[in-house]
Amino acid sequence: MVLDSSVLLAYLLNEPGAERAEKALLKGGLLLSSVNRTEIKGRLVGMGLATPQAVDIEFQNLAQLVEIVAFDLEQSDLAAYYYARRNPYNLSLGDCACLALAEARGLPVLTAEQSWAKLPSLPVKVHLIR
Repeated sequence: MVLDSSVLLAYLLNEPGAERAEKALLKGGLLLSSVNRTEIKGRLVGMGLATPQAVDIEFQNLAQLVEIVAFDLEQSDLAAYYYARRNPYNLSLGDCACLALAEARGLPVLTAEQSWAKLPSLPVKVHLIR
């Protein structure tokens, strides 16, 4: 299963859906796009909630449960397709990268973004944590 940034943020910030996020994390075998890693780190540091070093330590702690996948050209092309139709669903570039990784690997996505359930003709299955 591929994680969206919103899942790890809910877990790390103890937001609604954190319990479901934790259950998924404990199962392991999860993938996270390197683009989403950047988004999470930027959000936590930008909000003043953590230092870059603290976020790095958190990712090291999660390393056995979540594999960070480098963003490649195949994912780039797929993400461009999602990005071109991002409105009215308010998809960020990170959202598009997450969906692209899921499509490239043929895996479902776990997200906190309820609007994803409304995306038309989505080739991946979307699971919500809230």
